[in-house]
Amino acid sequence: MLHNKFFSHNEDSTKDNEGFTRLMLRDAELVKPILKERFLRDYIFGVGDAEESFRLYCGAFGVKSDMPVRVSIISTGECMSKELRLTLMNVAEQLFGRSIILNTQLFASLFLILEDMPDRDIKGRLLELTRIGGREEAVFSVYSVTVPLAEIPSAFERIKKCLEYSFYTGSFDVMCEDEMRTGAGYSLLIPKYMGIERAVVSGDEKKTKSLLTEFYNELEKCMPPPAVAKTYCLELYVCIIRCCPAKKIEAYMKGLSMISRCNSIIDIKMFITDKALEIVHINKPNEYKVFSSLVKDTLAIIDDNIRNENLSLRWIAKNHLFTNVDYLGKVFKKEVGTNFSHYVMTKRMELAKELIMGGKKDRIYEVAERVGYGTNSQYFSQVFKKYTGLSPLEYKEAARIASNQ
Repeated sequence: MLHNKFFSHNEDSTKDNEGFTRLMLRDAELVKPILKERFLRDYIFGVGDAEESFRLYCGAFGVKSDMPVRVSIISTGECMSKELRLTLMNVAEQLFGRSIILNTQLFASLFLILEDMPDRDIKGRLLELTRIGGREEAVFSVYSVTVPLAEIPSAFERIKKCLEYSFYTGSFDVMCEDEMRTGAGYSLLIPKYMGIERAVVSGDEKKTKSLLTEFYNELEKCMPPPAVAKTYCLELYVCIIRCCPAKKIEAYMKGLSMISRCNSIIDIKMFITDKALEIVHINKPNEYKVFSSLVKDTLAIIDDNIRNENLSLRWIAKNHLFTNVDYLGKVFKKEVGTNFSHYVMTKRMELAKELIMGGKKDRIYEVAERVGYGTNSQYFSQVFKKYTGLSPLEYKEAARIASNQ
């Protein structure tokens, strides 16, 4: 009896051990994908002992470090829903199947490590994936050249940079890293903002278009990081909207946030050019506008007396046109589109800019006197800085630098 109990106990223990082993193997299979992703993520992002993570990954899963792979990032945009992003991950698994070594979410993007395959195959499948996501959101995919598995961290950094520079491509598509040019080591850009501003304020449409095209070409040739490129465009836009009547500036200021949000240089170019030409039209030279004789005489008197610090609407009405000052003010604003004081201030500031940019050795107080501010050079400097964003001395230095380009 004892003998039978002993064997019965051994049989039960054996069954328990076999059951435990089966459970361990099953759990190990379930944990494998999690471990694979963890080891690879730690290696790619340099978390902890990254090299040890990679060694464990290769050893645990029988992978060779020189295995040829491709790295891809699919930018889905921060506004894409979690549901659509999850759908894209599932579609990626269907499209690439067993070729996927890693398929994970990376912030607002998808990150893939794939077994090596021909360009045509990877591009075709990524294009299909991109189009599915692009039905609701703008999606852009970049993939690497073939690299050994051990080099995926450096490939990942290159792909991230390429993704950032999709700002210059103007399209949401699929590209290989060797098809893209980035702005590594870009040179400092010194735009000729003042020339553009002068063309806009003078209503010269042809010159404005030409200078804007030159600006965009230089920007894309220099290719600074997109964030830096946007600052150049924002500075340009501020110069342009400063040329419109004061009452319209606030409405144009809303365009600053639009430029900041743009993900494509093409969209920014179209927006700024459109607004610039609107303001050019507002500033068309007086000879292209039809004025009454009263306003024509007023404009002529302003031109002849721009240096006169006593120049005012009341002075013109009383001493030259012999008419009611209130009536003259209403007619002037209706026909010219801005009030008398703003018109005169703009004329004086533009003349001051010309004098400063002319390279003459006039002192600031001399410029102030020549544009109608008499001996009040301090007030002139305040008005000038408010109008241009620079003090007269800063403007003079900027003009000097620009003229040397």
